[in-house]
Amino acid sequence: MTRSNDALRTLVLEIARRITTDRGRIHTDELQRELARELALHEDLLPMALAKGCQGLIRDMGDRHSPRRRRTRGGLYHPDSVLKLGNGIWVWMKDATPTDITQWGRVSSRNAVRILTSEAETQQYIADRTDAFRAHPGFERLAALEEAVFHYQQDTLDHELDDPHDLGVL
Repeated sequence: MTRSNDALRTLVLEIARRITTDRGRIHTDELQRELARELALHEDLLPMALAKGCQGLIRDMGDRHSPRRRRTRGGLYHPDSVLKLGNGIWVWMKDATPTDITQWGRVSSRNAVRILTSEAETQQYIADRTDAFRAHPGFERLAALEEAVFHYQQDTLDHELDDPHDLGVL
């Protein structure tokens, strides 16, 4: 991760914290407006923001052109769909070879397993916390419940969500 990437992520995090309501809510449309306003003041971050925006637009294009079952014909094929083959390589469905179809199948299966595993873990977490809220009705917010019931403690090795200022990154 580059310094520019760190600075951009830090800026977004700072703005998100600043606009968070007293009930802990972040309104993403407000976050986007405030981020655009701040980026205008930080021209050095504009190239990184543009790159991130391009990544998002490319991801959106891939999602919108991913094969999906057609209502009228019942098949997945559409000539303007793209197959994601892995390693940043896509192929227009109309140009796919037998090898491409096989590779797309492998990638799709791996992704499905990851998604299902992650969703099972998420649903288990939700069920556990919902049960805990019922068993401990005095708790109104998740942080207090996590600390008291599930003994949550910040892991010193878990830097993924930490503030880069606290880590000496910036």
